[in-house]
Amino acid sequence: MDVVELIEELNKIIRTKRQDISDILLTGGVEDYTNYQNLVGQLKSLNYVEQEVKDLLQKRKMNESD
Repeated sequence: MDVVELIEELNKIIRTKRQDISDILLTGGVEDYTNYQNLVGQLKSLNYVEQEVKDLLQKRKMNESD
């Protein structure tokens, strides 16, 4: 598995997990406020990781073109 395939797989996992959490939030599956805070924190973390991966991929593309 090369780096690009790894990144694509990671992004797929992130999107799936984000969708799962969003479904819980949107369908009233939140148990209490603490659970809500945890889920929102997970979404923020997933967004952060996804952005970092995109930035790394962009840097790699820039370095390859130089």
